[in-house]
Amino acid sequence: MKLGFAPKIAAALALVLVAGVTMTGILSIYKFERTLANLLTSRFLFVVNDIRQKIETQMDLGLPLVDLQGVSGELDTYLNLDEQILSIEVFDETGNVLFSTDTSFVGDLVSENWLVLWRTNRAREMWSALETDAGVVGVPLHNNLSQNVGSLALRYSREFLDQSVVEQIERLLVTALSVVVVISLFTFVLCTNMLKRTCQDLKNMALAMGNIMNREKDGDAIKETQLRHPEFTHFSEKAFTAYDALDSATVEVRRLDEELNWETYSQKWQPRNLASTIFSLSRVRCWYGSYCFLLLFCLPARLQSLGLP
Repeated sequence: MKLGFAPKIAAALALVLVAGVTMTGILSIYKFERTLANLLTSRFLFVVNDIRQKIETQMDLGLPLVDLQGVSGELDTYLNLDEQILSIEVFDETGNVLFSTDTSFVGDLVSENWLVLWRTNRAREMWSALETDAGVVGVPLHNNLSQNVGSLALRYSREFLDQSVVEQIERLLVTALSVVVVISLFTFVLCTNMLKRTCQDLKNMALAMGNIMNREKDGDAIKETQLRHPEFTHFSEKAFTAYDALDSATVEVRRLDEELNWETYSQKWQPRNLASTIFSLSRVRCWYGSYCFLLLFCLPARLQSLGLP
């Protein structure tokens, strides 16, 4: 099925709309995820700062980080307060885990990414990361000499974050589809109504141009099509001016051709030429008569003188 001019314009606008809505949706999802992650980070940062304050209070007494008492029990207490907290670890400046809610982690080394984040964000007094299975929030630990002796890290579940993102995607899909369908229908109706006159003008222009090329209508008949475009009116006038010039040139060429042929015919049959022709014919006739006379009279007499029968 061949689409008309207005449906093509509406389809093009609908494609642009779909592309714009898609890009907006992708950016919205990304922004929503980042904003929600920042909110969760702020929420668990409050818990981490509370734990850090209690740990640094003990270190203010001159105790080293590794010799602190009751840290593991304190970490377990905060772990039981929130189901989204997966684990809490305390590690020293070398990355060795000193205290953890999961005793199997004690003595292990934390990931290199944690150490890099902790060391590069010392001035900010906090660091965070989003891993594939969890989010991480950490703060540095300082002793009574304000020396950075380690860090405290809290891992929380990404289930709430991922579920919220999925729900947001579903809501955006429903909203985007509704917007695309409604605006596409509105665009189609609007284009059909607004471009109806333009499409009719284009059809009239095409018909008039065909008539001009085929010489089926004169200028007055084409002007009756009531085309309102000044450029097309100018084109029609120029086209008919050119046709009139061609007609005039054709008539003039035919007239000159007829005059040239008549002059050639007249020169061929002038009286002087006619007399010359008659004289030539007379000479031919005289020569022919003399030849016949010799054959009829002179040749037999000569043959008898020679004794030939």
